Amino acid sequence: MPRRMPRMPRWGALATWAGVLSVLGVSAGSAQAAMVTVFDHDGRTHVVNNRFLTGDAANPNRPAMPAPGTSLVPTLPVLRLVPEAGAPLARAPLARAPLARAPLTRAPLARAPLAHASRTPARKRKPRPRRIVPITFPRALLTLERRGALTPAAYGTALGTWRRAIREEHRLGGWRATQLGDVISTLQEMAAARRVTAPRLPVLLLTLANNASYWRSGPPLANGAPVQFQGSELVWEYYAGSGIQLQVLHTFGEGDGYYEAGPADYPKLVTLMSEMVPLAVPRAGGLAWEYYFNWEGGQPPWVSAMAQATGLEALTDAYLATDDAQYLAIAHRALPLLEAHPPTGVAVATPLGTRYLQYSFTPQTDIINAFLQTLLGLYDYQQVSQDPLASDLYNAGNRQAEAELSSFVVPGWSLYQPGEPDPVGYHELVTGFLRLLCSKTQTPVYCATYQEFAADLLTRPQLTLLTTTATAGQRFNLRFRLTKYAAVGVALARAGHDYLYTKRDFLAGTAGFSTPKLRPGTYSLAMSVTDPVGHYASLRTSLQVCRRGCPPPPYAVAPPTTGAVPTVTVPLPPPSTTPTPVSPTTTTTTTTTTTTTPMPTTTTPTGTSTTPTPTTGPPPSGGAGF
Repeated sequence: MPRRMPRMPRWGALATWAGVLSVLGVSAGSAQAAMVTVFDHDGRTHVVNNRFLTGDAANPNRPAMPAPGTSLVPTLPVLRLVPEAGAPLARAPLARAPLARAPLTRAPLARAPLAHASRTPARKRKPRPRRIVPITFPRALLTLERRGALTPAAYGTALGTWRRAIREEHRLGGWRATQLGDVISTLQEMAAARRVTAPRLPVLLLTLANNASYWRSGPPLANGAPVQFQGSELVWEYYAGSGIQLQVLHTFGEGDGYYEAGPADYPKLVTLMSEMVPLAVPRAGGLAWEYYFNWEGGQPPWVSAMAQATGLEALTDAYLATDDAQYLAIAHRALPLLEAHPPTGVAVATPLGTRYLQYSFTPQTDIINAFLQTLLGLYDYQQVSQDPLASDLYNAGNRQAEAELSSFVVPGWSLYQPGEPDPVGYHELVTGFLRLLCSKTQTPVYCATYQEFAADLLTRPQLTLLTTTATAGQRFNLRFRLTKYAAVGVALARAGHDYLYTKRDFLAGTAGFSTPKLRPGTYSLAMSVTDPVGHYASLRTSLQVCRRGCPPPPYAVAPPTTGAVPTVTVPLPPPSTTPTPVSPTTTTTTTTTTTTTPMPTTTTPTGTSTTPTPTTGPPPSGGAGF
């Protein structure tokens, strides 16, 4: 995954996300309301604080940046001229010339070498290769119209939207034309791959029209910036190299937020669903909400289990808010995607059950926060609908998630995917998902892992220096021991010259920095440790370098100590209220309160200090300053 998104974020005030956020190629961030750029009907923009779209909009996993899109002019058909009957070519005067001279010599007539020589090459000559006319977006529209998939009126409307976007691109020029050209290029690529279908046209044309409108006068956007258009509840996001694209996960997440906010916001939820339901397309024998831009090597259209399951939640919320069973019927039609194998679907069969994928185009990528959110969506829907298929899908995924969850745990922190630590936003995201699974299902492994991850946000890192002497003229490792995933900085100097000055991230355990050859003497050593939450500690000591190994005391440094690592106890969340099937209910929203515990004071030996002194915030003035 690709890496995170993961690419690929969350944004609702709903309990399901509990202050953690966004992914999909999409980023997770703090539980703060997002600043959203809103494009007005008059072509102006203003920024609003959307409390239903919490989280940092910038994704730590950047999408692959394709070359700036350019306008592709449809290739005109080649006209071939066919000679009329009776034209000079039909009379073939050159073919008759040898026959007119034949009486002058009879030998050629007996053997007829000239006649055979002239006809044989004609039979062996290879036919000219057929000219392949590239499939462009307008040509794809024409094909759909000729096959009856589009009415003449719909074809005219679609072609008009395309032509206006092309004219707008030529009129704009500069960086604005590049942004719109990126979207045009994506549609051309989809057409060439024969992936432009009638059910996809509504969202494709809406994407094209919105980009043409925005880039006419809208300001530049940061990569990952959320965008909304006046009069619509859909959430869009800017991806550098792909333009402004519909963010399915964010949109459904906002719908969840409207439900959690209470009855006053139910009309917004209904409006949002009235916009999103028509954008679903047939896929894997059911309905799916697709993504239509290039991401982490995946080509559109692709799908995400996380986004699809969040759609199940939003549809369930819409049913509970309105008592309209149509929403549950649509949710049932969205289940086949979670049964189908990639690249069509997002289900990977395992010996224990099923793993659900964040991205349909990378079946080898296992992202734990996306997996857990998919389970949450299935659980909430099946609890209300009593749908046996949803129950089977949840149970199959739950067996696999319980078995593999431990592989995403390292001392003091979580992993985004195996071998890759979470940024702090994603650690908060997966902690929130585990809290909800614990409160809803009371599954021991979910509850225990939630407590561990929640404690990781409060526990401070401890660094123990293991190397206190070295031999002159030999490279060595400056070894240390770390209690949790953190960034470690080091500065080794003497007489104003830095021999080692760097900073790197390390998982918990024993590690070290490769150090150059040093001359004999005493060197000043400063080290710092900072965990993802911002807990900071530092130490200052000296490193003794001797010619042939340092002699025994009094030159030996006192054994290093770190003091006690603080233990943080996190209470289990109370069981959540299970919605009653068939009738509208109000779910209970639970909130996690993070408290700051007093920092422990570590033991510092007399003489040379080798123990970090925990502090919070930036390094103190005069410190090492990494």
